[in-house]
Amino acid sequence: MLRSLASKIPMKISVPLLLAAPVFIAVVVVSMIAYNEAKSTAKDLIEQNLARIHDHIEERLKDLLNLPNRIQQVNASLIREDKLNLKDLRSWRQILFDQAGAFKGLSSIAWGGSDGRSVRIARFPEEYGYEFAIRDEFTGSNLDEYFLDAYGRTEKTPRDSYPYDPRSQPWYKAALMAEKPTWTEPYAKEHGDAIHVNLALGYVQPFHDSNGNIIGVMNAEMTLNDISFFLETLSVGRTGKAFLIDHRGRLIATSTGVPVTDAKYYPIRAAESYDREIAAAAKHIENAFGSFNNIEARYQLSLRIMSTPYLLMISPSEHETGLRWIIATLVPESDFMVQIKTGRQRSIKIGIIAVIITLCFGIIFAAISLWPMLDLVKHVQRIGKGILDQELKLEYSTEFVQLSKEINSMTAGLRDRMRLRDSLALAQEVQQNLLPSDTPNIDGLDIAGHAIYCDETGGDYFDFLEINGLPKTTAAITVGDVVGHGVAAAMLMATARGILRSRCRQPGSLADLLTHLNDMLVKDTGEDRFMTMLLMTVDANLKEMRWAAAGHEAPLVYDQTEKRFIELKSSSMSLGLKKDVVYEEHRFMEVKQGQIFMALTDGLPETFNKSGEMFGMQRVQNVIQQYAHLSATELCQQINTEVSRFRGDASAQDDLTFVLIKVL
Repeated sequence: MLRSLASKIPMKISVPLLLAAPVFIAVVVVSMIAYNEAKSTAKDLIEQNLARIHDHIEERLKDLLNLPNRIQQVNASLIREDKLNLKDLRSWRQILFDQAGAFKGLSSIAWGGSDGRSVRIARFPEEYGYEFAIRDEFTGSNLDEYFLDAYGRTEKTPRDSYPYDPRSQPWYKAALMAEKPTWTEPYAKEHGDAIHVNLALGYVQPFHDSNGNIIGVMNAEMTLNDISFFLETLSVGRTGKAFLIDHRGRLIATSTGVPVTDAKYYPIRAAESYDREIAAAAKHIENAFGSFNNIEARYQLSLRIMSTPYLLMISPSEHETGLRWIIATLVPESDFMVQIKTGRQRSIKIGIIAVIITLCFGIIFAAISLWPMLDLVKHVQRIGKGILDQELKLEYSTEFVQLSKEINSMTAGLRDRMRLRDSLALAQEVQQNLLPSDTPNIDGLDIAGHAIYCDETGGDYFDFLEINGLPKTTAAITVGDVVGHGVAAAMLMATARGILRSRCRQPGSLADLLTHLNDMLVKDTGEDRFMTMLLMTVDANLKEMRWAAAGHEAPLVYDQTEKRFIELKSSSMSLGLKKDVVYEEHRFMEVKQGQIFMALTDGLPETFNKSGEMFGMQRVQNVIQQYAHLSATELCQQINTEVSRFRGDASAQDDLTFVLIKVL
């Protein structure tokens, strides 16, 4: 029946129909799969974006909350050394002014004595400059306020003077109750006879004499407005918002600028916020967890507010000084789905257009040469299955005969390339296995290595060595660069690795290792091929870094405390060029916390973009300086990201290898 029906339909009609039917089915199936994958991808992207926002807020909060703790430690030391004279509070002005300029995240630094004397320096967002306030034996029971300009110059007469007793202030009372450094409850910030609507949070420390009697309280204060200003700079989706809640459910800060106090300037509960979306989210959290104290990990929740679906992510943020807040972000699902839906629709349109164009050309070619094409398709299918030992014979015309010859020639070349690909795949696997699979775990050091080859195999090399005689607290690394890349470079690299590891079983200096390696390589290379190498050891306990180089740049050293790079120099001959070369070992005896040591090949600074511009060592240093606070692994990832972004669509011209050691 089907054969009889098919025999009555012309081939010029049946062939296009047969071509169109499977393509149409494939388009439908692929569209359904793409839709489901897009939904899954959207969910992952939303979670990743919100997680990055939370991490950013967490990092910023830690920076802000570290300021009061640091200033308390500094001033406690200055008081013990009598550089802050408790008998002469007016002498504090310059020191407090310098501290206010250095710790810009603080709104004020104040001292309140048990005798009622007080001194304070403060800044206010609505004013230019600073305010210096003093109550001592010259002012009586009043507090005199003076204006300070940006250079610390003060007016001769006070701006304001009013009765003031620091012992009645909430921050002073909080310190007496705690008897140790502690955070106060949020309180209204006083200024003159008025009370501003912004709240303040103080980190207070009581001071006692040798008999244990209280002599005064130091208060390092920050306003909650400062935190809200930071949140307002964030982009949470298109219309989302971020906010902070304390363990009692009170609203601390928001990215919307909505007030966090009631009419009497008391903190309001987040569930009673003037922002109805924040209020609804806070109620949802309380219903889900019962108490904000029960939130111990990061959660992503779904809820509806006024029939609109939202995504709510919450995570606890606990500072080392004891302050615990909840970070929350609230984003409408539509913020993330709009772009994905638009992109999916655009992809479907492009796919449909491409399918139509392909079908048109297919119909034309099928009408011209149906049978030869069928034979060709069968042969190509055999090639796709890996059957490469059969030849194609299309004897319909001279063109098809020539096509048969070309395809048979291509198949023969494909057989050779398949064998070569298998060999290269094996070589790639072997070379990858030669690189370290993990990093050494050494107290006081954070270590990470990274290597990417521009071909299947490369000539770059890094390794973590175990040199006989070195203490376990010492990290020993090597970075090498064989001239050129490909299989020949990989073989020379593997040879050097084997020689070096074998020599490490015997004690010796880094210079001895390079001298031995050079002598062995000269015998194998015949002085025709060469490579550069850097050996480096770092010991945080001994505060020592040693290195020896063979035609390689010296290690890059960045001092995070001093925010500068320490220049090291070395000059020596590359390995494999000349016999009996004597190499030197250098020492750097100022290893300290926060320093970063980097050994790298020239593939990193000599990365080029499409415009022919080189990445350069200055950009390498800029990335290290900008992200020095990250771990070694995260810093490696950031360097690789910056290099990839700089290179863009340009192809990699050289291997990319570097190792980082960060002193903890």
